[in-house]
Amino acid sequence: MTWLTLLPTGLALVLGVALGRAPLPLHPSWAGRVLCTVAGTATLATVGTLLFVAVNHAATRWPHAADRLPEWALFGDEEPVSALLGLGALLLLLGCLFVVVRLGAHWVAEVRAAQRLARPLPTDVPVALAVPGRRGGVLVSRGLVAALSPAELDVVRWHEASHLRHRHHRYLAVGALAAELLPPLRPLHDRLRFALERWADEDAAEAVGDRALVARTIARVALLQPRRDPGPLGAFADAGVVRRVEALLGGAPCRNPIAGPVVLVGTGLVSGALALTALQLDHALDHALDLTGR
Repeated sequence: MTWLTLLPTGLALVLGVALGRAPLPLHPSWAGRVLCTVAGTATLATVGTLLFVAVNHAATRWPHAADRLPEWALFGDEEPVSALLGLGALLLLLGCLFVVVRLGAHWVAEVRAAQRLARPLPTDVPVALAVPGRRGGVLVSRGLVAALSPAELDVVRWHEASHLRHRHHRYLAVGALAAELLPPLRPLHDRLRFALERWADEDAAEAVGDRALVARTIARVALLQPRRDPGPLGAFADAGVVRRVEALLGGAPCRNPIAGPVVLVGTGLVSGALALTALQLDHALDHALDLTGR
């Protein structure tokens, strides 16, 4: 094993950190897809590398059992994996499994609890939910119905319906898992959440045909939220809300019929290749060296 074994994971993390710092000049729908793709493949590359190292450490300790493993699962060289590195990878892999199970159980419990809620939600707190699943749908609270005009309620419903139609809960699950397993990707997860909200904002604006109305509704809903900070601006001080309102008061973003798909495909190929080579890099290098030697 060489340090090159860790190269795909390192490059995938660098790509994820870079996209977490710099906004993508794309329509929110394409930005959300790109960010989700990078989050997913960076997670896959990391978990794949840990699994690869752990399996090869086991093969080092039990060489007879290694004969039953396929060739692609083993390093191309004969160097054994040290106990420190192998056991560390195994412990990290078990930690990843624990996080996946914990997050999965939490998400399932939340969705099932939301599916059992009455309609409208029997609370004076102004809130709207997009609940996935057959028994889900767009849920609004009694407090929100009382606080907003019919036109503003339509905006809220179109916004939440966009989350359901595009299955944004899956994007959020991938981003949350990446942020939990790989703390450097937390800014990427934040950008993904913002892109999904902007995506739903643009769908709502297109449905109602009034960008100013959507911007005003977002600001009103933010101001209606219970104040956690006694500051004079309250919920409206949230940078995400301000940026969403500013974006809606500007011109509609271009749908990027060429740029968006090209960036998505290019990013997917690069990050996907990194994830795949996390299990194949040693063999690829050996094959390249053999060809060079010839």
